[in-house]
Amino acid sequence: MKLNFFTRMMLGVAAAFTLFSCDIDDDSDYYAPAPTVAFGIIANTSPSSGDLYFYADANQINNDALTYGDARGYFRFNTGQRVLSLKEADGTLLDSVSLNLKAGDVFSAFAVNTFNNIELVTYTDSLAQPTAGHALVRFINLSPDAGSVDISGTTQTFATGVDFKEATKYISVQSGSYDITFKDTESGTTIYTTTAEEFISGRIYTVYTKGFVTPPTGSNDTFSTKKLLNY
Repeated sequence: MKLNFFTRMMLGVAAAFTLFSCDIDDDSDYYAPAPTVAFGIIANTSPSSGDLYFYADANQINNDALTYGDARGYFRFNTGQRVLSLKEADGTLLDSVSLNLKAGDVFSAFAVNTFNNIELVTYTDSLAQPTAGHALVRFINLSPDAGSVDISGTTQTFATGVDFKEATKYISVQSGSYDITFKDTESGTTIYTTTAEEFISGRIYTVYTKGFVTPPTGSNDTFSTKKLLNY
């Protein structure tokens, strides 16, 4: 499932949340320019996790739970020193990070790692304009047991030795359709190939890995990738 987050936020089609010190405005059906806010995506990439909820300070961001593989946003955040936290449905705190948000900041927050070792990690997004005929794409390795991965297309190498939780810089690629292969850096073994991944001119994407290379007993959360449209 490919999500057009920034466009949906700008048009007001998806839910947009403005987080204040005491309350939230949820399920807005319009977009008004908000020059004093930051914008963030939230995503659950923790295999075998249950229902997860993200908070900014005391304010709950997602009304509906994020299960494994879900991603939503962009949400609107008040600026300043904020504590972003991850909780279970019963309110149990799982992890938290502090963010100093400035007006116009754009970021993504991911629940990562196995549920017993769950972490909340954030990445700064880019809305820089790609050159004509090109798109920008960033890769993030969020598979907890993959180790370092090499990422390549049919005729080019995108990145090598991308460790768990590591993000590449945004890479300029010519617009078009790509078969992308993910290999174990140490052994060279192919872990996964995604086919016909389309990158449209002028767009900005994040492609991240998730799931297990070797799933534990009872888990069907196998290694795969997901593409997010940042802009």
